[in-house]
Amino acid sequence: MAKNKNLATDIIDVVREGTKRWTRTIKAEERSPSSRSYRSVRMTREKTTGFKEAAAEFMEQAYLKASDNGKLPANARQIMYAARPHIQAATGRPLDAPYFTQTLLPDFMREHDVDWDVVYDARGHFNEPHNGRRFGLGHLEVRQYIESLREPSIIDTGFSQASVKTIGPSGNYNGVLFIEKEGFDELIKQTKIPERFDLAYMSTKGMSVTAARELADNICHDYDIPLLPLHDFDKTGFSIKATVSRDTRRYEFKNKIRTIDLGLTLADVKAEALAFEHQFHAKGDKSMFIENLRKNGATEEEIDFMFQDFDRLRSTRRVELNAMTSPQFIAFLERKLREHGFTKIIPEQDLLAETYVAMERGRRLEIEAKKIEKINMKGFKAPGNLNRLVAEELKKNPGIRWDAAIQALVRRKGGGR
Repeated sequence: MAKNKNLATDIIDVVREGTKRWTRTIKAEERSPSSRSYRSVRMTREKTTGFKEAAAEFMEQAYLKASDNGKLPANARQIMYAARPHIQAATGRPLDAPYFTQTLLPDFMREHDVDWDVVYDARGHFNEPHNGRRFGLGHLEVRQYIESLREPSIIDTGFSQASVKTIGPSGNYNGVLFIEKEGFDELIKQTKIPERFDLAYMSTKGMSVTAARELADNICHDYDIPLLPLHDFDKTGFSIKATVSRDTRRYEFKNKIRTIDLGLTLADVKAEALAFEHQFHAKGDKSMFIENLRKNGATEEEIDFMFQDFDRLRSTRRVELNAMTSPQFIAFLERKLREHGFTKIIPEQDLLAETYVAMERGRRLEIEAKKIEKINMKGFKAPGNLNRLVAEELKKNPGIRWDAAIQALVRRKGGGR
């Protein structure tokens, strides 16, 4: 009897020892269901490959892919998306995004002494095109900006060229681009999207702060310009798109404003051939998630796609804007803006003509100041076809504003008739 008991104990010990790895694997999958796809790698590999070792092997390749071979800035999460499939395949484990962006990438750059153009998330900001005006999205800054809004005015600077000063949308921008994350700021700046499409640019980290909604509430309504949200394809992205223009417990809109959703949508995900990832939900009712998505504008097809794996993994499918490389992101954004008809601003003929006359006067002053002679503008008129001339100038140089186009015309043609 004692022998049988000892034999049974030995068998139990052997089974426990032999199934330790399996037990650890199952517990890990209970914490993170999306890791099930790596089960066979974890159970069969002989030697463990660490994240740092795997990252070192693929980091440069990922940066070059995300940044178009170093030609454009790339934010840390874009590099993570480019590297993650290789790292996960090498390690057999899911890679956590914060660990990559805050540890693996900075450590690699420091240890290998590379001078990459990598940008990281920061706090929310609002940026005007053309003049470099920028401020943080706090309530005080927003209210000061709203109070300072003004129509374009022509500034006579004495014996030098006249200029046009404006604060706010009038004659300056015809929409507000809103991106739910700040990692794209440097890319947007370098590719001159705001200047080429005459757009203000606002970004926050995640859900829009109430100051951002207050700003949109005022300027989009008062100047009849749209808000253009650009967001991830996930539950949070749809919530961000909706709450930036809809009443919530934290902020009630005083006005109804126009919004044009730039995506990501499911159609965009398919068109750009973007890979999805799983987002695990430890808490929350499936029906409540779905109702929230419907309320925030998701289609039934988009909801079905997101929840395809929910019952099995308790996770939804999601796609981030960061899944696109820098050139892919810019091409996507430009296409969206053109589809919705965003072009350069050209004011009414009266303002164009007044600006043209002032700049011609400035040109003549610059010449005549050397002679100390009185400038006679009597009888001088601006060309009657200024709309066409300004449009042609903006087509040749889309990175400038309409008043800079007039200045170029005045300097090149030497005035009107």
